[in-house]
Amino acid sequence: MPKFFVSPQDVQGDSILIREDSHHILHVLRLGPGDGLLVCDGQGTDYHCVIEGEEAQGLVCRIRTREASAVEPQLQVTLFQGLPKAEKMEWIIQKNTELGIAGIVPVMTRRSIVRLDAKKEKSKTERWNKIALAAAKQSGRGRIPAVAEVMSLEEAIGELRRYDRAVVLYEDEKKQSLKQVLSGWEKPASLALLIGPEGGWDPEEIERLKAAGAVPAGLGPRILRTETAGQTATALALYHYDEM
Repeated sequence: MPKFFVSPQDVQGDSILIREDSHHILHVLRLGPGDGLLVCDGQGTDYHCVIEGEEAQGLVCRIRTREASAVEPQLQVTLFQGLPKAEKMEWIIQKNTELGIAGIVPVMTRRSIVRLDAKKEKSKTERWNKIALAAAKQSGRGRIPAVAEVMSLEEAIGELRRYDRAVVLYEDEKKQSLKQVLSGWEKPASLALLIGPEGGWDPEEIERLKAAGAVPAGLGPRILRTETAGQTATALALYHYDEM
């Protein structure tokens, strides 16, 4: 059954209004009144619906049943990604959304090559959230991961207190792997994973993150690209806690 996303505001009682995808549903899929749809509010609830008809604002559906999305992990993993080049960031958002990430925070670090002005930052954030939405649709997610506005490292450090646990993945960390770090913890409700940009973390940044409570960990003997490291860490964390 096709699955479509709506905003929570479009769910009213036993009725759902589908706005953006109404043309695709009616004229591409050629569905109509009486046909079933699976609709998600992007916040973890799925609705089994039947199409009732079309209005000026979109397609009106009646809710038959509603249930918590069975595909969403209980562990909320947020990726703090050192800002890479544009095409890499898009790949990172897409693949981590498919894996089950809860959110993505782009972080401007000392070795980030890209520098965005305010105008470009706003348009980039809008585009990144559209990529997350498309990837959530493709992978059948029950939530749409939010891509935050670009933060400074200091702002990102301030955000870490919101998470039960935080791990900074660092290529020079040889004492403990991500597996070893996770094995020493009970399953947290929320986990922050911090990944450096193309040039990696500056050692002074690592010290600041450690002081804020982030535990350094390695991803093995081979050095991974920034776009590979994030999805590897996400997959390993979810797998470790039986969320894959």
